[in-house]
Amino acid sequence: MAVCATVVAAAAVTLGAWSVGSAQERRVAYSVHGTITGMTLDLGDADVVVEGGGRRTSVAVEHVDRFGFDHGPVVRRTISGGVFVVRSRCPQTVLHGCSARYRVVVPDNVPLTVRTGDGSVTLRGYHGSALVTTGRGDIDISGFCGFSLQARAEAGGDVTVSTACPPPQLALRTTTGRVHARVPAGRYRIDASTSGGKPTVRGVTEDAGAPFSVQALSSSGPVLVERGP
Repeated sequence: MAVCATVVAAAAVTLGAWSVGSAQERRVAYSVHGTITGMTLDLGDADVVVEGGGRRTSVAVEHVDRFGFDHGPVVRRTISGGVFVVRSRCPQTVLHGCSARYRVVVPDNVPLTVRTGDGSVTLRGYHGSALVTTGRGDIDISGFCGFSLQARAEAGGDVTVSTACPPPQLALRTTTGRVHARVPAGRYRIDASTSGGKPTVRGVTEDAGAPFSVQALSSSGPVLVERGP
């Protein structure tokens, strides 16, 4: 048994050395021009930062892939019905590491869908409607202004959102994570709940007839809805 353990340990060290020696990095950048009616990012466990592009007329995408043994993420890019779709997945192998990080710039009023698993999603200064879904990945959104924002962390990530204008529809959900919403002063229809205690609402006026709505739900984490700066 001692001899077997020694052999296994030596093999593990050898494989680790091979993995380090074969480590690769791939950097990709491109732009998409023309009429884009929507964008979908389906990125597996990659982290992604999305920045609002204002009045620019193209989508810009950058990603850095790190991997070993030539087994990098498999990326597919398609356009269907005017919707630009990026799908990225690391191969399911044991002997090497694989990761990806994305940075995407999206023009105003291009509807956005983002899906990750363990990857985090950061959204900065985006103006439009967006649906963001993660598994355990955290969601961090600031400077949002648009008609509808839905952000869901389905396996326990934290959801933090700050809006630059009163949102007609703001829906934030998580399971074991926390939900923190910061909105401009005003009147809101508010649906806030958690089984982990009493949700906190401060600095905004709750009004069932208000034109703006905030839903902030967590199965067990803390929930806070407050007036932003």
